[in-house]
Amino acid sequence: MKKGDEMIKRISAAFLAAIFCICLLAGCSKKGTAPAETPAAHVTEAPTAAPTPEPTEEPIESAILRYIGGMTDAEKIGELVMFGCGGKTEPDPGFIAFLSEHPVGGLFIGTENIDKNDGSGGFDSVKRLIAAIEESCPSKTGRLYSADVEGGGVVRFGWEPAIKAPYYLNGPDEALPLFTDIGKKLVDTGINTDLAPVFDISEDPLSTFLGTRIISSDLNEVASTGGAMIAGLHAGGCIACAKHFPGHGATEEDSHDHTPVVKKSAEALYAYDLAAFRAAIDAGADMIMAAHISYPALDENDIASMSKPIITGILRGELGFDGVVITDAMGMGGLVSRYTLEEAAVRFILAGGDIVLCGNDPVSSGEISTERLDESVCRVLLLKYRYGIFEP
Repeated sequence: MKKGDEMIKRISAAFLAAIFCICLLAGCSKKGTAPAETPAAHVTEAPTAAPTPEPTEEPIESAILRYIGGMTDAEKIGELVMFGCGGKTEPDPGFIAFLSEHPVGGLFIGTENIDKNDGSGGFDSVKRLIAAIEESCPSKTGRLYSADVEGGGVVRFGWEPAIKAPYYLNGPDEALPLFTDIGKKLVDTGINTDLAPVFDISEDPLSTFLGTRIISSDLNEVASTGGAMIAGLHAGGCIACAKHFPGHGATEEDSHDHTPVVKKSAEALYAYDLAAFRAAIDAGADMIMAAHISYPALDENDIASMSKPIITGILRGELGFDGVVITDAMGMGGLVSRYTLEEAAVRFILAGGDIVLCGNDPVSSGEISTERLDESVCRVLLLKYRYGIFEP
């Protein structure tokens, strides 16, 4: 996501109010049949009292699922969207009215929210903005506040000293302390999620539209430096999101404007592009961002962000990723040139995704089972729990 501010601007209540008009599929909550009663045996002696068992701590997944059982559909859906944030320093009144009506679980902080002339590079003003939002509209489950700070030309704030682009970093020894500082600075500002680092890989990075946002053409260097970026963000207490799965490095086209088509064979993708994301998963990436790009060798019909074979089959099944999957910005040309937003948000969830990175366009209806909805909500709440954002 490079032009995020153009894609994630002020939102209307119509987006969330209409986003899923969910029709819960029948048979998702079947109850078992109670066994027939049997006659009680004749008791001749009082039974010996069994010792009181020691209390055991409930597994966190069970506690979260129990919590989800008490959530409304609107609250569940709110966990699966991340909206642009209205206002700079002080939240827009219309935005606060929107949040008051809709339980949104994630907000994106973009350049339009950042006053770089506030004397701190924008950090102080954003800190006040987030504090004001939380004071006016606190969330029962906490919120994911995200930004995309990659380095180079994608840094959002005014950083002193300036952050090198990933391509120019001198390996993990430089990346680790740099991203530790980035993570700490973001968390201190109220931003708990960095939509970075880029794990795309290319034989010739500078020939792609990502350019210096790509770490290297060498898979081992991407794995080691990218892994150090993730470790640094974690050391700073910040959630890390690897992007843009399954890889944006094999095309010169910009998915903000068009739908790039990667014509590599499946064997070539697995050996190079997908191997980079396997390294991101091994390094502990909390989130992975799905690209609005076509990979015919992996799915002849749908782009990656809409593809069940790619998200559920490859990312979750083959690569073993059990964390949160988020879309790239939903207003990008790589998506809207092929799908309406009305269908795209629902198709992404049905494909195995979790958080829709929303723009300002309305999305209407779709059909998602309670089981599928709860699965994604559980992943999001578990991530929030791990970072101290939510306590069931």
